[in-house]
Amino acid sequence: MTELENSIPFSGIDPRGRVKFSVLLEMFQEMADVDASKFGLSVSQTMERGISWVLRKYRVELEKYPTKESGALTIKTYAEPYRNLFSLRSFKLRDAHGAFVGSAYTWWVLVDFAKMRPLRLDRCELMKPFMTPLTDELPEDVKIPAVEAPSIEELWKVRWNDLDVNDHTNHTVYFSWALDSVPDEVPEKMSPLFVEGEFLHPIPRTRVRCLTQELPAGGGRSFLHSLRHGGDDTEYARIFSRWK
Repeated sequence: MTELENSIPFSGIDPRGRVKFSVLLEMFQEMADVDASKFGLSVSQTMERGISWVLRKYRVELEKYPTKESGALTIKTYAEPYRNLFSLRSFKLRDAHGAFVGSAYTWWVLVDFAKMRPLRLDRCELMKPFMTPLTDELPEDVKIPAVEAPSIEELWKVRWNDLDVNDHTNHTVYFSWALDSVPDEVPEKMSPLFVEGEFLHPIPRTRVRCLTQELPAGGGRSFLHSLRHGGDDTEYARIFSRWK
């Protein structure tokens, strides 16, 4: 378990004084790497052994959206098993005044590169530090329905700077594409308080279509997003966002 204070860079604030969603995700990503490094389980450390973490699911639940006035954000993170299929990493977020801001959850699988298949966590000696249950009640699994009636389509190009150490598009970029595809008036007046994603395939250097469908919502606005290959329509990820 690791708890650290994270300062907000000037470039991490949007035109309405809110912390950019991608910056929040980058903070979570950095915190996860710091915590995993203590046990020799960071991405770079596992890659030296021919295995690596692959992100499969993500959920962010915010009680209030952090702003410039929130000050430095203190994040606590820890990992534990989830039904012996995933390593569940949780994050708890507080502002500089001690107020609880929200939680985030990420579901990871450990993949053997040589065999190109997931490893059972309880059979991997390296995973012993992350095999102790720490939470009485685990979060519900992420299951996002398919986009069936999109009303918005955006085309994105994967840039070199979008790639991570696995030579795939970093997951923060997935969310940026999806959240940028909503109508302009949504981010002007609302914030994404609940966002979750399912990652189906890694995205290489290519062009990606983001199909977005608005759903009926009682208060606020909600959207389904599907990230697909620009040509053959392979679906890379499904994302859901709720704005208030």
